Order: sequence, then structure tokens, then C-alpha cells
Amino acid sequence: MIATASGAIAHLGSSSLLVPLSALYATALWRSHSAQLALRWLFALSLCLGVMMVLKLVGHGCGLPDFPLFPSFFAGDRFVSPSGHAAFSAIFYGSVSVLAARNAHSRWLRIGLPLAAVALVLAIGASRVAVAAHSGAEVVAGLMIGGLSSLLFLWSSRKHGAPSLRAFPWLAVAMVLGLVLLVHAGDPAIVEGAIRWTAHRLGSEAGLCELAGRVFPATGG
Repeated sequence: MIATASGAIAHLGSSSLLVPLSALYATALWRSHSAQLALRWLFALSLCLGVMMVLKLVGHGCGLPDFPLFPSFFAGDRFVSPSGHAAFSAIFYGSVSVLAARNAHSRWLRIGLPLAAVALVLAIGASRVAVAAHSGAEVVAGLMIGGLSSLLFLWSSRKHGAPSLRAFPWLAVAMVLGLVLLVHAGDPAIVEGAIRWTAHRLGSEAGLCELAGRVFPATGG
């Protein structure tokens, strides 16, 4: 029962769900507000996913140094592949909730939407540990990368007016339908496997580990 619930919660951070939702969100921002805001969102998202891709490639292909924060708490935790679910959910739900809160007329919504997003993102991160997909250190690293990327977007868009709330109900409907589909049909989860395969090829044939060793001296490069 717990494993089933954890799997369903984890689906909320899956790239199979959040990639199409991110495209839908960017389109909604573009059409209902401004192209500049949509481009800022896409830049922050691309930065987040780009950093995650680099860390995953280095981690799978060469190995990463030990997680640098809270060494006593995360002692013994593996640190190979920071959680993409944690990072993606942090930037997506964090950005969407705060922008929605900016345009909310109720004080409770302005406070409640970001708090609900934080609770959801933390639940997604915890679910990745519960299903043994990632360690606590890998989840925290993903949350930090996604959270910082979300803050970058929100800071860069602070002078923009809040977008219309008309797009948010459609986004919620799309999220629910996508989640139902993933729970029913299963998550293809091809991204991590493709990254792992690419990392091994780059590490052995393209000098990835040699380059990573210069950036991360404690890696296997």
C-alpha cells in the first residue's frame, strides 16, 4: 500500500508528465501574458535540466564526489545521480504556484498555494527515497537545483504582472489526466536509462571522465 502510494506520488515528478505540462505552461504564459515571461520560464527550466543532465552524465559515467552538505547526516548515502523528479517538480510546481499566488485575491490562496507546492515537492522527494530510486543526498541535491532555478525565474519575473489565472485550471486538469494515465499505463521511465547508456559511452570513448576530473577532482576521472 505504501509502495503504491509512493509510486503514484513519484509520478507527479516524472518527466513523462512534467515535460508536456511545461510546454503547455509556456504556451499559456505566451498567449495570456507575454512572450518575455514565457522565455524566462523556458530559460530557467532549461538551466535546471541542463545542470541535472551534466551531473547525471558525470555521476553515471565517472562518479561524483561525496555530497558536500551535511556530511554527518548523509554519511554513507550514495551520490551518483541527483534526483530529476525532485529537481523538475521543484521548479515546475514552485514556479506555477507562486505565479498563481501573485494574482490571487485571497490572502489564504497567496499563502496556501506556495505552501501546498512545497508540501507536494517534499512528498515527491520522499517518495523517491521510499521506492529506493534515490538516496536522501540525491533527492536533496535535486531539490536544491530545482529550487534555485525556480527562484531565478521568480526573481527575473518580479517586475512582470501576474499572469491570468484562466490557464491554471486547464493546467490542473491536464496534470490530473496525465497522472491517471501514468498510474494506469505505467511510466516508461526511459530518460534515466538513456542518460546511463550515454554516460558510459562518453566516459569510455569521449574523455568525459578526464574533463570531469578537472572540474570535480574527487571523481573517478
